[in-house]
Amino acid sequence: MNVREFLQTEIWSKETSRKILQRTWRILRPVAVVSGVLVLLLAVVFAVEWYWLTSGECNAGRTALAKIEELEQLERNSSGNFVATNSQAKALVTVAEQRAWTLRDRQTSSLLELYRWELEMDHESRVREMEIRAIRVERREKWPSNPDLEKELRDSQAQIYSSMRSSLHKELD
Repeated sequence: MNVREFLQTEIWSKETSRKILQRTWRILRPVAVVSGVLVLLLAVVFAVEWYWLTSGECNAGRTALAKIEELEQLERNSSGNFVATNSQAKALVTVAEQRAWTLRDRQTSSLLELYRWELEMDHESRVREMEIRAIRVERREKWPSNPDLEKELRDSQAQIYSSMRSSLHKELD
């Protein structure tokens, strides 16, 4: 075979391309359909997880939020029942966490726990501050205080609590 005959020999034809594409499409078509269905299913699961608040979590969250708001009133009034109410609120928040199924449920229960924890830490810090003041009064030492700074601190804490409370009410109502 000389060079001229070799160059005129058809190595690849349209028919060869068509056969390869038909075989490839026979394999890829089911893969594409299955992949499309899986992507659609994943999108539905994501939407449910992100936007749906289950009724069990909603009810448990409302109950826990009511108890936490009662806890906040006790903290504001410096009442003696704080520890008992805090343990009840902690139990209700735990119930809300156990009823959480979706991401939105978990986010809501986490925000409830954060709100309760902030109140607990604020109460502990006030109790500690009152104990230190009592010790300093006993020793006749002067308590360094800045009323403007303390008022600003109380106002910022009240604003944080109000923000948490309003976002939780928006979620749960």
